[in-house]
Amino acid sequence: MSKLDTMESRIEINGVWYVREDSVKDSSKPLETEHVDLAFSEECAYEISSYCFVASRLKKNETNDFYQDITITITDKRSNDPDTWEEKEWDNNSWFNGILEGNSDSILVLDETDLCKNGKTHFKLFLIELRERGWLS
Repeated sequence: MSKLDTMESRIEINGVWYVREDSVKDSSKPLETEHVDLAFSEECAYEISSYCFVASRLKKNETNDFYQDITITITDKRSNDPDTWEEKEWDNNSWFNGILEGNSDSILVLDETDLCKNGKTHFKLFLIELRERGWLS
């Protein structure tokens, strides 16, 4: 819109500028149809009293095939107060596989996380289940 078009849609009365009603967009009208590029995903969750593990993977377009990499969101529920639960996302699939294969570097990184011993055990069980279901290769 040019400056002239903007000026033509306004009027000044007693020193106050007003805008023509027909130049203001009606927000109650639906948006014009535009192509929205959506990404679809699939999730699975494993929950225990102190943690919730959620794995997600993205679909390739409209097919039933999935991208190889997954993301795991971990909710630390040890505080018993949902307002203080902490959430973290991990997406290093090489690391996940390293944990399952007993790679010493991968195990060391897992040991350095703030998961408790029981949480680490259940995280490994979750990874095993994901591999058995074809989510990790």
